[in-house]
Amino acid sequence: MKLLTITVPMYNVANYIEECLKSFLVPGAEEALEVLVVNDETPDNSREIAEKFVEKYPEIYRIIDKKNGGHGSTVNRGIEEASGKYFKVVDGDDWVDQKAFENFLAHLQKTDADMVLSNYHWVDDKTKNRKEEVSEICPGIEYGKDIPFSEVKDHIFAKMHAITYKTSVLRNQPERLDEKCFYVDAEYVIFPLPYIQTVSAIPDFVYQYRIGMSTQSMSIENMMKRCSQHERVLKRIMDFYDKHKTCAAAEMIRDMAARLAVSQYKIYLSFPQSHKTRMVAMEKEIREKFPEVYSQMKNPAVQVLRSTGYLTYGLVSMAVRYARK
Repeated sequence: MKLLTITVPMYNVANYIEECLKSFLVPGAEEALEVLVVNDETPDNSREIAEKFVEKYPEIYRIIDKKNGGHGSTVNRGIEEASGKYFKVVDGDDWVDQKAFENFLAHLQKTDADMVLSNYHWVDDKTKNRKEEVSEICPGIEYGKDIPFSEVKDHIFAKMHAITYKTSVLRNQPERLDEKCFYVDAEYVIFPLPYIQTVSAIPDFVYQYRIGMSTQSMSIENMMKRCSQHERVLKRIMDFYDKHKTCAAAEMIRDMAARLAVSQYKIYLSFPQSHKTRMVAMEKEIREKFPEVYSQMKNPAVQVLRSTGYLTYGLVSMAVRYARK
């Protein structure tokens, strides 16, 4: 049994996949690490590049070929085939800092926590400048110790890049990620939370998240194109919250659902008047079905819209679009 399985979703990442896979080659990787490169029917030569790593380091790398099903399907497949005690996702256009990754593997040797946290950088694709989204991934936690989840849950900055789960937790929880759908990172983070008992963290910035690419799903242009997919994930997360209101992670799930809802509203507002009806319908659904989520949507644009009965939709939409220029 390996210590850690890393699943690398691979689709149209020929320019980046070598940097990604090479970054895992640290001392001790042969014994500790399994890297599953999940080929989602990539149309470029990413697979040929990955094959070179399999040929040279067969004890670390393995390619899994599957029919195209989107990011969620690659993660689902990785969870199914993982042999590691712990499981992490590193996208094919991202990579890990090798020194931080060494420390991370050393920590995994010592911990038995259900969730392991490590920090990450945003790295601009053009300038290569690194930026911290947060300086501490869980303020106040004692690094290197296994801590009860209930003691730190209110302080965890939960992002997919920061989280490593026990593989058994991922396998034993009943939900699977949506397939043929973007924005499932939130599902990956949230679905295991009701089953987490212990957390451990290190301060190292392990994950290097590449930003500034036009192909990224989080660019506003792509979010507008995939508005319905984001809406689908939001509704699934809110339904999940509704089923787990009594678990220790309930407030954490609620707050993440509220942030997703605000993002959904910003997508609506990126369109002109045409999406007002859709936004008002979503507002009504959240207010009536998920009042706890509704009350946590503390965003200035949302507050202005609510206070004016949505009469200011045009002005707020214009302001949101102007702010992005």
